[in-house]
Amino acid sequence: MISISSIRTFMYCPMKLYLEKNLDKEKTSDILLNKTMKELRIDLQDLFQRNLRRLTKEMNLTEIEENLSKNIEEYIKNSMAIIENTKIKNKSNNSDIIENLEKLGEFIEKEDEKIEEEIKKEIANEVEKEKNLSEIEELKESIIDEAYFNMKILALKAQKAMLVNDKDGSQIAELFFPTSMYSYLMRDSQLEIVGSCDKIEIINGKYYPISLKSSNPPLKGTWDGDSIELVAAALLIEDEFDTEVFVGFVDYLKLGERRPVVMDVSLRKGLFRVLNEIKDVINENIVPEVSMHKEKCIKCDYREVCHREEVD
Repeated sequence: MISISSIRTFMYCPMKLYLEKNLDKEKTSDILLNKTMKELRIDLQDLFQRNLRRLTKEMNLTEIEENLSKNIEEYIKNSMAIIENTKIKNKSNNSDIIENLEKLGEFIEKEDEKIEEEIKKEIANEVEKEKNLSEIEELKESIIDEAYFNMKILALKAQKAMLVNDKDGSQIAELFFPTSMYSYLMRDSQLEIVGSCDKIEIINGKYYPISLKSSNPPLKGTWDGDSIELVAAALLIEDEFDTEVFVGFVDYLKLGERRPVVMDVSLRKGLFRVLNEIKDVINENIVPEVSMHKEKCIKCDYREVCHREEVD
């Protein structure tokens, strides 16, 4: 079975998928972070929906924003604290550890290279933990800004919808938040695909796969990788619910934009080509060709392994 996460990784960089499948690399922290961020964004949508139902058509824009914002920032901080606490448990007063390790290093005999190397690695690990905590704090602020931006957009749309329809928030909620399923796990044994869709909206009996992305969108349309990932989810939905999916959407959360993806023949054929290439990487252990992309390579966890001078 090929997972949707493998498709996502392959579309980001084929070499990353190859290294991910062939190197013994601890990724517990990354998995926790990605899982928490995905769940956080889904939970924020539920909070916005709940807050929207409290609105009345008599409220002005300021009152609407105040009500939509209730518990949002507090929930983000509590969710991010889960990761912070995990890091802190492993941290054990890093500043003292680093200082002691550095002092110990001064007394190590120069010829004992093995011990000295182990100490250097330990120091580097502790420094990296400090860096990770700082990055989590920055990520938390970024999520708060993102949620505030989306709240502003929702407030304007909700105010207009209540005035035009002469209804309260509870009566227009489905305009913005249709019946949905989140992270629904599916598998297609014939295509050998397994995975979950971030969100499946059900409107008038039609199923619409929704992919939630924190990245910036292209000027037009969606990124190729996002489209391929979405059509994979569409095929799973078709098999799971015995239906047809004609269109899906990618929600680029930073800009609060929803971009449509038409599930046409060309896109479906593109997915099948990608699946064949992924099978070569995973099953046949074939090393893929790499096309350099400076921004992707700099952010990649495997940069030190897959080193290219052109990246620097």
